[in-house]
Amino acid sequence: MSTEPIVKEYSNGEITVVWKPQACIHSGICLRGLPEVFDLKKRPWVTMDAASSEAIVGLVRDCLSKALSIKGVKFKEEDRSETQVNLIHGGPLIIRGGATVTNRNKEEVFHETVSFCRCGRSNKFPYCDGTHAQPKAK
Repeated sequence: MSTEPIVKEYSNGEITVVWKPQACIHSGICLRGLPEVFDLKKRPWVTMDAASSEAIVGLVRDCLSKALSIKGVKFKEEDRSETQVNLIHGGPLIIRGGATVTNRNKEEVFHETVSFCRCGRSNKFPYCDGTHAQPKAK
């Protein structure tokens, strides 16, 4: 059984944000950067009229996983000569600029951007799936 990937679109009439949840590495850049636009407690979780189109485009450009994009816009990739490692407070370890991961089967997989779980609860361990943001089960 093949299932189509989920793709959601949110528009303010000027721009359209495209969200691909399967691609998300849960860095939280959107939630921290524009909490009035991106709020997981609301449905829909994206409120396009809560900030200017310019602010939304700027934030989407910084999405590490490219799970967020602007319909019809291709951002120029920054020229990075070195790998960046970011530790997100209460969240994952993010490596941007290229990393080769060797899995349990000794297969090497290259990732341009990768998010590693630090809480140990991810269903995609060692990769982050956003579980750190959920309440712990008792």
